[in-house]
Amino acid sequence: MPLIICLPRGLCVSGVTLWALRLASALGDDRRVALIVHREGDDHAPIGAPVDRRVRVFDLRHLPPIDGAGGDLTPFIRAYRDIIGQMERDGPVAIAPNLVGDCFGTVAALAQTMPERVRVLAWQHSDIAYDRRLLTHYAPMIHRFVAVSEAIHRTLAQTLATRAGDLVRIPYGVEVPAAPPTREPLGGRPLRLVYTGRLEHPQKRIGALITLGDALTARGIAFEMRIVGDGPAASEVDDACARRPAIARIGACEPSRVREHLRWGDLFVLPSRYEGLSVSMLEALSEACVPVITRVRSGAAEAIEDGQSGVLVEPACDDERAVGEALARGVQRALALGVEAMGRGAWKRAKEAYSIEHHARAVSNMLIAVEHEGDRPWPADRPCAFTSSTGAGSGVVPEGGASRMRKVLASLAGRSVVLYGAGRHTIELASLLADAPCRIVAVCDDDPAKWGGRLLGWEVIAPAQIESVDPEAVVISSHLHESEMLRRMRDLDPSMPVHALYGAMPPDEAKRTRPPAVPAASDTA
Repeated sequence: MPLIICLPRGLCVSGVTLWALRLASALGDDRRVALIVHREGDDHAPIGAPVDRRVRVFDLRHLPPIDGAGGDLTPFIRAYRDIIGQMERDGPVAIAPNLVGDCFGTVAALAQTMPERVRVLAWQHSDIAYDRRLLTHYAPMIHRFVAVSEAIHRTLAQTLATRAGDLVRIPYGVEVPAAPPTREPLGGRPLRLVYTGRLEHPQKRIGALITLGDALTARGIAFEMRIVGDGPAASEVDDACARRPAIARIGACEPSRVREHLRWGDLFVLPSRYEGLSVSMLEALSEACVPVITRVRSGAAEAIEDGQSGVLVEPACDDERAVGEALARGVQRALALGVEAMGRGAWKRAKEAYSIEHHARAVSNMLIAVEHEGDRPWPADRPCAFTSSTGAGSGVVPEGGASRMRKVLASLAGRSVVLYGAGRHTIELASLLADAPCRIVAVCDDDPAKWGGRLLGWEVIAPAQIESVDPEAVVISSHLHESEMLRRMRDLDPSMPVHALYGAMPPDEAKRTRPPAVPAASDTA
């Protein structure tokens, strides 16, 4: 059975792109494999890695970006149907949508009209609500749910209890050298630190790397740090590096060059808020570059044996400065334990558990198992698209979401309001918000990259700036992250009336004393 892997953000610098390239190449000897390549976003650098000549590439970069489709899947459905026709032989084709809701939606349209021709495989790459929502929303058409870490597997097993037999855990795989690389001994030279990955704040907490450098300097630890990558925070990192000669940013480069930087480094540092199973971290393990990383609910803890193949740190809080300080303590611990010995342990861990050969074998076995299973058609009465121009029927704005927002805004008529959430949920409700009977004074968001910009004509501010616009209430505009956003608002200003659309307030929060606010819309809306 042929395999098609969809890359809705193109051949950009990312762990998912590397995973797709490696897996496609590893399977190329035994089966037909293809990549569907969409247009890269403006803030995603191309990866620059060659595609194995045995892997067929279907280039859709002439089409609009699929993550801005707004529910109009017509051009993508036509293209995907043609690609399946070119790849199929005597039976169905396996297809793996990834990352973006309307990539799944396009595959749903095919599973609705020709279910006998497709077998759908769905990977959850990150331990975040959006990825879980995609897999649960599109569960009827999915033959296998693939968790890349044990933490993701446990969560999916609870969420998809009736589909436990279709859930598998398959960690990523990387190329592992035959022997651990050797390095110049540490004595007499500075410690070498490496970060490889995307430069941004919401997931990677990239500012913590600068704080880490300052903390090491304050401790008298001589070091050099290479920050390898690109992204929306690149200019911010460049400005910080200009005042810190020990830290240098190296732009995005092809995977072979990334490997050279990892062989140069003694320690790999990763301050992420969340991961699925970091491919960059696995590459560091394979090159005996010892990971020093934040302990998050992800594959990190299962991939690293703390003190033997890496060091896990636990910051006191989410602040990037606190994370940098915690990483500095982790670096000190790694030095005390012995970097060279842990490097050998890191390489051994990658060899035993995370080789590309192990990964490809597990995926191949899964493909064999699903090839002759029954069809899983997408229900004819459900919208295929995950997004829409009106929010109706989309996965981001669930059924009844627009009605709930309308009721809450009506209850706040004539009052000044801040919308919390500058994402797809707010964008899809744009027409409703434009006619709101209340006075929307700003939109706030947790992503620093959005601060100072505008969304639907309103200024985007940080949550800490809400008080400066003096609103009478805050309305949370998110379904996937509502609980987390409620907690943040409670911590930020317990006296501010906060209105949630979907009733996601955790039980422990509901017991806390707070001023009365207009209740969320009824569950029967």
